[in-house]
Amino acid sequence: MKNHCRLLTILCSISCVLLFLNTSTLSAQENLTLTGQVVIQTEGASISPGLKISFHMLDQNSDQFITLETTTNEMGDFQFNDVSLFKNGTYLVTTDYSGTRYSTTIDPSSLSEKIKLSVYETTQDISIIRIKNHSLVLVNVDPKKQLATAATFISLTNDTNHTLLPDLENVGPGQFSFLRFSLPHNAENLDVQSSLVGGQIIPTGNGFAITAPIVPGAHNISFSYEFGYDGTDLAYKHGLLQGADLFQVLVPQSLNQITVGLIESTTSPSISNESYLIWETKNLTPGHGVTVVLSNLPQRSLIDRIAAVSANPNTWLIGIPTGLGTLLVVLLLWSVLLRLRRPKPNLATNSSDDRNGLISKIALLDNQHSQGTIEQTTYLDTRSRLIQQVIAIDTSVDLIPYHINDEIRETSEEESK
Repeated sequence: MKNHCRLLTILCSISCVLLFLNTSTLSAQENLTLTGQVVIQTEGASISPGLKISFHMLDQNSDQFITLETTTNEMGDFQFNDVSLFKNGTYLVTTDYSGTRYSTTIDPSSLSEKIKLSVYETTQDISIIRIKNHSLVLVNVDPKKQLATAATFISLTNDTNHTLLPDLENVGPGQFSFLRFSLPHNAENLDVQSSLVGGQIIPTGNGFAITAPIVPGAHNISFSYEFGYDGTDLAYKHGLLQGADLFQVLVPQSLNQITVGLIESTTSPSISNESYLIWETKNLTPGHGVTVVLSNLPQRSLIDRIAAVSANPNTWLIGIPTGLGTLLVVLLLWSVLLRLRRPKPNLATNSSDDRNGLISKIALLDNQHSQGTIEQTTYLDTRSRLIQQVIAIDTSVDLIPYHINDEIRETSEEESK
């Protein structure tokens, strides 16, 4: 029993010691004095005191974000006192100098060390930027939609001790101080990703521009887009305003029927690997562009072409009135044709009874006139009409018969009374 109590006492003592050590360690980790210095890397330049420095802390567990601020002294030094840190945090120090934001990410294990933040003087000379690799990848081609998807990957570097700061106010021939990239004339759905900080993506006449400052060091830019095509070939001017040490066009092996031409350049033979066919050219000077020609692009099948035309609303807006107009013209022509083919009535082929009947009526009319049973005016008018009908039969002229039976009968009855 005594041994058991003694064992519990020892365990309690050890637990208290461990708790004290953990508490001391935690306290040391959560409360620190952070020191650092802003260093200007441009030769001959100096920094005035009072530059504002920001210390950003993000708790990965709770997504809580805290920012602390201080300023530099005459030597460019800065300090944050009694900083409470997150147990699982991400830390970043930033400053804005000469129109550009500079930053450095701090590893949690290095928070006790002096922080160094480099800044640079600026220039508008675009020639300090070097494009090391410019790769155009044909990602996919949809023959049904006649639509291709492409992606471009660019690695560039600024090997100087100045930051390129674009000037958007003084723009003109030979005065561009920002990166510009070409696209096919009908490109759409542009999506740009970049390691550059700040700036904007602005459209240009045949592509787009990036107005972000470019600090010394290596950077990456990528962008994807879609473009339509009509026919089996597509050619467009791919301007390389910053030049390129290496320019490549890559086509997936799954689209190996497509071939690539690089006009106005020394084109190397295509290179094949497991995934892509590659066409490339090297050492392109700034402003030297190449015309990219894509040949043997896949076409729609007949069924797909019919479906595409049918799915176009303009087809129905134009086709329905046109179809109805055509139908009306066809019906009109058909009607005229039927009338032309219909045999004309030939009165000469009528039975002789018709003509003889008219002659008999004329004779009866003459007899009534001689007996004085019909007026002179009625007699002459009626006789003239009967004679015209006889002539019409003889000459095959289609005249409407004049029925006088009732009129003669009525006149005779009135006179007999």
